[in-house]
Amino acid sequence: MVSIRLIFTRYIARCTGFIVFVQSTLFLSACSPLEILNSTVDQNGFSSRTGLVYGGDDRQKLDVHIPNHAPQNADVVVFYYGGRWQYGSKQEYAFVVDALTSKGFVTVIPDYRLYPQVDWQAFVQDGANAYQWVYKNIQKFGGNPRRIFVMGHSAGAHISAMVAVDDSLLDKATKRPCGFVGLAGPYDFLPIDQPDIRRVFASESDLQKTQPISYASRDDPAMLLIHGLDDDIVKPGNSRRLAQRLSRLGGDAEIKLYEDTDHIDILLSLSSTFRYFGPTLTDSVVFMNSVECG
Repeated sequence: MVSIRLIFTRYIARCTGFIVFVQSTLFLSACSPLEILNSTVDQNGFSSRTGLVYGGDDRQKLDVHIPNHAPQNADVVVFYYGGRWQYGSKQEYAFVVDALTSKGFVTVIPDYRLYPQVDWQAFVQDGANAYQWVYKNIQKFGGNPRRIFVMGHSAGAHISAMVAVDDSLLDKATKRPCGFVGLAGPYDFLPIDQPDIRRVFASESDLQKTQPISYASRDDPAMLLIHGLDDDIVKPGNSRRLAQRLSRLGGDAEIKLYEDTDHIDILLSLSSTFRYFGPTLTDSVVFMNSVECG
């Protein structure tokens, strides 16, 4: 539930062995750590359609990225970024686009409204509305609407999990996702300890409604839950408990727990620069290729 800027900066601090206090102005410089990471991306491997509108707000837009050599009716991944439901931008995730398009997936990254502009119900509904737009339009971009996967990291894993498990978010004309890949996701995080996160969900009188685990059922899409055992931001128990709940209900959930891996490593391992951090990309691709969708 941290922003990509903070994630990358924390990585630098850890690798150099120094304690780094980051002022927000660092990220206004001409060459931020994030720009360094995304500078490694081969933009020639895919084409992009940016700023596509799925709602009336300026943040209700998405980008579609199409692999240059994707087959017709390619599998699709809708990736939701994290940032404590308060930060983030689709432009920050070129390294995720590079990873997924290199494996042949049409890749969609939506923006969504954030707290304090909106409360939790609105950003979750934005996630669902973006998915519905993809379902109804992705064939125009060579994607297969019957094979759309939702994927997210941290707070984005919470939103994409809600899209996967709460079918009341989708209209009747929209088929549920083919599968869900969650990276270090908060699925069962009550009680909420952090004051800023409490504010994000303060409008809800019944906090169980904010928890993806509350909606789990045997009919949910197949899931792959990936978590680092050293994650001290979103505890791995979130993934364990959701997988256990789905298993008891007869659902389809696979869990991968990586040793010596934290909240940062899970995301950065999607980048070609830091792929040695863990097999996140390989495990995700193997899972999605194995899922059969009706």
